[in-house]
Order: sequence, then C-alpha cells, then structure tokens
Amino acid sequence: MDQNNEIAPRTYVVEMSVKIEHLSNVIISRLLGVNPDETRSFGTSSFALSFNAKANLLLDLNYLNKEQGLKFQIFMEVRNKFAHVYSVDTFEKCFALTKNYNQLKKIFGIDKEGENQEKDMEYMFISLSLDIAKTLKEIGDNIYRQMAVKYTQRRLTEAINKTKEYKLQKPLNAEAVDDFIDFLKVDLINEVDEIIKNNVQPHT
Repeated sequence: MDQNNEIAPRTYVVEMSVKIEHLSNVIISRLLGVNPDETRSFGTSSFALSFNAKANLLLDLNYLNKEQGLKFQIFMEVRNKFAHVYSVDTFEKCFALTKNYNQLKKIFGIDKEGENQEKDMEYMFISLSLDIAKTLKEIGDNIYRQMAVKYTQRRLTEAINKTKEYKLQKPLNAEAVDDFIDFLKVDLINEVDEIIKNNVQPHT
C-alpha cells in the first residue's frame, strides 16, 4: 500500500483473480454435479485445472462466446504477469508485456486516452473484472434454471408413469387422472419458478 492508502496493483489483481477463480470453480462444479471441495480438478492442489482451462471448458460447452472467452484470456494474462514477474508492479508495466491493452480498449469501445494512463489501465482492468464476474453470475443463474427444468421434467415423467399404471387398473377414473396431471403440471411449473426465484438448489 502506498502513502495514500491505495491498494497496490499487484494486490488488487491477485485478489480479484482469487475471487473470480473461486466463482468459476463453484459454477463449473455445479454444472458437472461435483463438490468443488472434493474434486482435484477444481480444488487447491497442483492437479487443479488452470483458470484458462476452466474458461476453455465453459467456451467448449457454449456458456461463453468468443468475445467473453477473449476477456477471460486477457484477464489471466494480466494476472499471470503480476503474480509471476517481480518487476511488474504497475498496470503500465504489465500491459507493456502482455501487449493486449489496445485489444481490451477495442472490446470496451474506448477510443480516447485519458490524462493518466496508469489510472486508465487500472479502470480498464476493474471494468474487465466486473464484466467477467457478471458473466459468471449469469452462467450460474442459467445453470440453476436448467437444473430446475430438468428436475421438473423428471418429476412430471415419474408422475405420468405412475398415473398410466393407475389408469390401466382403474379405466373409469381415467378422465379424473388426466385432470390431475394437468393440475400437477401447473403445480410443478410454479415449483420451478419458485426454485429459480429463490436460487435454491433443486433436488438431483
């Protein structure tokens, strides 16, 4: 920290990368149906996948588009320089090595230079970090919706299979059973809406 109590660039970059990588671990683990605390691929050991590999996985699974994938790549390049190159202690020194600052400006539609390039680069990295965090949250919400829909489909299929068996045994009650199925569909739709609204983990 400097005399103005500002957070040093290296500290900020590493802190943001830790938070974002943790978020990506949780999301991909949820997607794959594994516990992030009990898997080597998303844990803290040397066997864990790199952040780049996780971003590529989300890209391959179509949860990221190419531009989002590029943002993840630039983020990791910046993170790696601050984390592994001792001389890199400012954003200007970092982007001089990564040579992707103009690419980042183009992504965010910035075509003018400010009066303080270091501050401009810092704000650009902050924007990049917030953008990636927002993207990961949207992916997480999307996964929850997909899980909730699959859960509802399975519940409905199980109910229909049971009622088919019942209708064979009690054909006179077939119409009432069909009415009940319609009621059940509405009930399950309301249930999945509640799951999504409250961000509750659906039963697997």
